[in-house]
Amino acid sequence: MKLNIERLTRDELIDLYGRISAALDACESRQIARKAKEEAARIKGEAGESGKRVSYFNPTNRSVSWNGRGRCPHWFKVAMAQGRTPEELAAL
Repeated sequence: MKLNIERLTRDELIDLYGRISAALDACESRQIARKAKEEAARIKGEAGESGKRVSYFNPTNRSVSWNGRGRCPHWFKVAMAQGRTPEELAAL
């Protein structure tokens, strides 16, 4: 869109200036939000890698696993009672 600003009245120029300022502010806000989102994702990614939880596998059925959160499954308790260690179940 081509606009001949030389032909606009003072009031039209003031209105145009206000709309341009608002558009620039909105653009800057979007850029700041995008950068903040990228930074948060980067930080979360770094923290997420170091805080990964181990999955423990059922020694009799490897397709059954437990991530260590929530209630301890029966097969895990049985394996512990049989003398297995959590590290052994994680390494299966």
